[in-house]
Amino acid sequence: LVARPAQSRLTRHEPGEILAGAMVATLYLQVEVVGCPTVCRHCWAQGVPYHAMPVADVAWVLEQTHRFCDDHGLGFGAYPMHEVAAHPRAAELLGLFADHVGAAEFEPLSTTGVPLAVREDWQELLAAAASLGTTTVWVAFHGLGVEHDRQVNRPGAFAETGLAIQRVHAAGLRVGANVFVTTANAGQAGRLLEALGRLQVDQVAWEPATYYPTPRGRRNERLRPALLELLPLADRIRTLSPFDHDVWANLEAHTEAVWVRRALAGDWPTWARHDGEVLELVCRPNLDLHTGTAGWYHERHGNLRTDGAQAVLSRSLEQGGRSIDAVWFGPDRLPAVEELAARYGDRTGLHFTETSVRYLWLDRARRAGTPHCGDGDGA
Repeated sequence: LVARPAQSRLTRHEPGEILAGAMVATLYLQVEVVGCPTVCRHCWAQGVPYHAMPVADVAWVLEQTHRFCDDHGLGFGAYPMHEVAAHPRAAELLGLFADHVGAAEFEPLSTTGVPLAVREDWQELLAAAASLGTTTVWVAFHGLGVEHDRQVNRPGAFAETGLAIQRVHAAGLRVGANVFVTTANAGQAGRLLEALGRLQVDQVAWEPATYYPTPRGRRNERLRPALLELLPLADRIRTLSPFDHDVWANLEAHTEAVWVRRALAGDWPTWARHDGEVLELVCRPNLDLHTGTAGWYHERHGNLRTDGAQAVLSRSLEQGGRSIDAVWFGPDRLPAVEELAARYGDRTGLHFTETSVRYLWLDRARRAGTPHCGDGDGA
């Protein structure tokens, strides 16, 4: 993914356990600094084009929030959304965030690839990233040629991402590529492998997109590949890619039908999610502050500039933390995975992780009106 939801302070809890109002240990802030030149159909963050936030505003938001965390004994994490490489002063922004939260967030540096192809100062941006310790830039592919362009809603995007790869290599950095496999591009996989070989991509990860309960996620679910579509690719991809090696070696174990059987048999994997000790916040381009994650907004706590940053941050802290599940589905206890599988499980589609299939079931439950499976405020 171009960027990922915050998953900091990971601890273990049981499926369906939602801890809202918990004691907060860390404040994690996503700052919507600039929109995307693409509108990717799988995007969990629902990225769209919008005007860049002035660097001075970004610096002020980070300073105010970091000071608030220091004053309240909280850990502080932050990430620039939606596509930092598209910001006119992206190199400065990387440095700003690194000053406040450390440079590790930008190793690797994730991008669609398009900004590196269209901006004239790409060398300056890549040099700034390298100075922070970035060694690898990850781009994304959704198919070959026009299929990729269609999935990201930008004519010529496939060629632009290819140019971006060349520029990353010219800057002395490595390239990784996420390939999101769909029913539409599975038949192109052999030719796409050859194209990525010609571009000398250093690492490639192949997988169907993780499901998130967003409008785009629901539409994109129609393109989730089935077992028979990916089986012919499995041996070759497993040989060429170290990512999800065990999954590609046993695709049969990752159909929705098998996930249903595992849930009903009590054989559900234990996974890590922060248990509510993290306060997930989003700063919108106009400096409104919400609980939530980029593209998915819950309570509005006020405007950092007009209502006073410290007062607004204090209001956000009063509600306590939420688990990452609660950010997506609301603060009430969610149905147990056994109930979800029995009532909402299907028999089609491949899901490489339990989170993907469980979020799909939870979204089906929410849309069916199941109690305690509340709506979010995604936009």
